[in-house]
Amino acid sequence: MARHQFSDTVLDLNFYRDWLAHRQKARAKDKTRASRFVTISREFGCEGFEIAEKLVARLSEETGTDWNLFTRSQIEQLIGNDKIAPEMIHEVSESPWSFKDWFVDALVPDYLQSPSTQVFEKMRKLILNLADKGDCVILGAGSQVITQRLDPKKFFGAHIRVVASHLWRTRRMERLQKLGRGDAEQMLRERQDSRDKFMADFTNFHAADPSLYHLIFNNARNEASIIAETVVAYLRIHGQLDRED
Repeated sequence: MARHQFSDTVLDLNFYRDWLAHRQKARAKDKTRASRFVTISREFGCEGFEIAEKLVARLSEETGTDWNLFTRSQIEQLIGNDKIAPEMIHEVSESPWSFKDWFVDALVPDYLQSPSTQVFEKMRKLILNLADKGDCVILGAGSQVITQRLDPKKFFGAHIRVVASHLWRTRRMERLQKLGRGDAEQMLRERQDSRDKFMADFTNFHAADPSLYHLIFNNARNEASIIAETVVAYLRIHGQLDRED
């Protein structure tokens, strides 16, 4: 493999299949090596894709293997099927879990569970599968919680959190989305609240809990390249940059 899948929203399925086949062979060849991966969580308005993109490139360079990046949007695409359309997956993953969802899920068998539960369960299984294959960076989708309890003898997951002041994130949204201050603040508040609520409902954790992370960065004081290099250094210290034979 000699190319990388760098897109914030659209996933090249051919690339994904090639990467998956490559990782399966690599894992089968050396079952004693811990599966290594990185999760990135961020406050809405912070850099995420930019950091992940640079990190994937640097880790691929350091290890001599092709790391891959999976964003929340791409994960939504991968779990889509005829029963749950991609647009429904996106809508559900951005919405809080309602009492109706809880009531239905408590009374019915798994195949009749609410769309919210079906979406989260599919996301959970896919994220665990990606972590198992290793050499990937997972951006968002509650991956820092879903992979939290994996066996440390078999997995090495570095969990990263990116934060910044409300003002810094608001100004970034004003610039990127070409919004006025009021609209930018509303977007910031609504998007962050919906994501926090979804994760709290399904995992009983809050994304801002510092105990979930190995490294926390202030994006206002650290640009994407600095954050990526620091994460690479952290993995190097822990002996995770060995090249595969």
